Amino acid sequence: MLKIAKYPDPILRKTAKPIRDFNAALEKLAENMARVMFADDGIGLAGPQVSQSQRIIVVGDGRGDHYEVYVNPEVTFFSKDKTSTEEGCLSLPKIFGNVTRPKKIHLKYQDLEGNVIKEKIKGLKSVVIQHEVDHLDGILFIDRVEKITKGQDILDSLKK
Repeated sequence: MLKIAKYPDPILRKTAKPIRDFNAALEKLAENMARVMFADDGIGLAGPQVSQSQRIIVVGDGRGDHYEVYVNPEVTFFSKDKTSTEEGCLSLPKIFGNVTRPKKIHLKYQDLEGNVIKEKIKGLKSVVIQHEVDHLDGILFIDRVEKITKGQDILDSLKK
């Protein structure tokens, strides 16, 4: 079973490597990532968060029974309209903060078979995907936060 890498684990600050092999091992990784995400009541999870330096994210539907997999995701468009949301992160438990992100994005990614897909995404799913793609680039939500709303004391102790 995979385990969540917690801040300040160095893997969370590294750029994940592109995935080249589309096989049963990749499908198993996605399945295990989803299992870990749901077990921790998450709605999104990126490869580096389970100590896998691979460009893969899983995004849940919020009900805990369905997820989507995005391999080598790339945001190709960000809307000028923004939304501010309170974000948290499985790698930074009990820490929350307000982050402003574009409301809509265009995403280019591959599915588990390697097919290239382009999708227009908005709403909460857009925010979650942007948060997870940041993980693939070594960026954490605390790097973008406007204000920590919960857990400032925890964050301060982790930074020491």
